[in-house]
Amino acid sequence: MTTALVARVVPDPIAALAGELGVLAFKRGYAEWSESEGAEDSLAPYALAALDELRAATAALG
Repeated sequence: MTTALVARVVPDPIAALAGELGVLAFKRGYAEWSESEGAEDSLAPYALAALDELRAATAALG
């Protein structure tokens, strides 16, 4: 992710942070998805919800 962002002219520190946050969101989403009881076949809603949580937490920091 970081390399792709840098290729799109995102500064290195921001690209690295965004890449790490993306990995964290995926891990959290995967954990939620794998523990679900088949309510949702797709991992995507869980990963998107984790990204939303990260976005909200970042906004709360100011």
